[in-house]
Amino acid sequence: MHWERTVRRQTRRSADIIGVTILASLAINYLLYPLMWLLPDFADGTAGGELIDIILYVIVFAIPFALGSRLSGMTVQDLMGAKRPEPGVYFMTIGLVLGWSVLAGSMGVGIEGILNQFGLTEIAEEYQLPSSPAALAIQFLGTAVIPPIVEELCYRGFYLRTAERAMGSWAAIALTSIAFWLAHYSIEIMPLAVGFGVIGGYIRERYGSLLPSMCAHFAVNTVYLLVNISFAAGGDRIGSVLSAGIYLLELLLGAVGVVLFVRRGCLKEIWHGVFGNPADVPAKQLVFAVLTSIPALLVLLLSMYFTSGNLEVLPLP
Repeated sequence: MHWERTVRRQTRRSADIIGVTILASLAINYLLYPLMWLLPDFADGTAGGELIDIILYVIVFAIPFALGSRLSGMTVQDLMGAKRPEPGVYFMTIGLVLGWSVLAGSMGVGIEGILNQFGLTEIAEEYQLPSSPAALAIQFLGTAVIPPIVEELCYRGFYLRTAERAMGSWAAIALTSIAFWLAHYSIEIMPLAVGFGVIGGYIRERYGSLLPSMCAHFAVNTVYLLVNISFAAGGDRIGSVLSAGIYLLELLLGAVGVVLFVRRGCLKEIWHGVFGNPADVPAKQLVFAVLTSIPALLVLLLSMYFTSGNLEVLPLP
């Protein structure tokens, strides 16, 4: 019983560290509001506006987790992993994530249908095409390059390593995948975010490197940007044709990723329980330990609040 209490205490401490880091990001975000007037007033879609978005993203998101990992004694090598997987691992990871993104998109449509039955829908994000090639290049940097690096270092690096020390591999992957979803404040994105977290977490643990999941994250964000650009620049007709071609390519790459996953013995390894370190205590006790962490509980409640704020009532017919 003593070792179970020790594991629960360590799990709660890990949840505290993750929760405090996320709360710090939210606090910095709100503290920046009074200072926004100090920044140059660039119009949305311009090079200056896109650059400001990148600077704010780094301040709000990257700095708290960088400080947290440093205070936890983690080096860059701890976060990134010391191993360098072979090229096939990158191709497999990208294929799995892109294929899953198509399936998750269909699940998201199903979730939207359920919300509609209750007279609710999620507020649609309006994409704005940048006003110049320079602005488009900066937008690409701020959407497809920087977030995959920062978020993978955070969720599959710092958070996963922090949780793994107390909970074992699978429980840590589950916790960080849910945290990754909650950070997006969207119900419809749940299948994509959680599935990506599981795939990325498994690859990080199995192959000892963040690089494959970074590349997969880059691929997903790039596809998202390309689809939006095709609709914004070419209209619904051209956008639909290009996005259909992209989705078919994603499905093809997904099938290849699954084949590689099976041929490498990953499925067999998971099925027989060979992979990962199991948690030392039952899952119910781990969940209880996480939910008794005050910072983690606050993050959960705030995420629910922000997610509900992203819902709106459907207009009457």
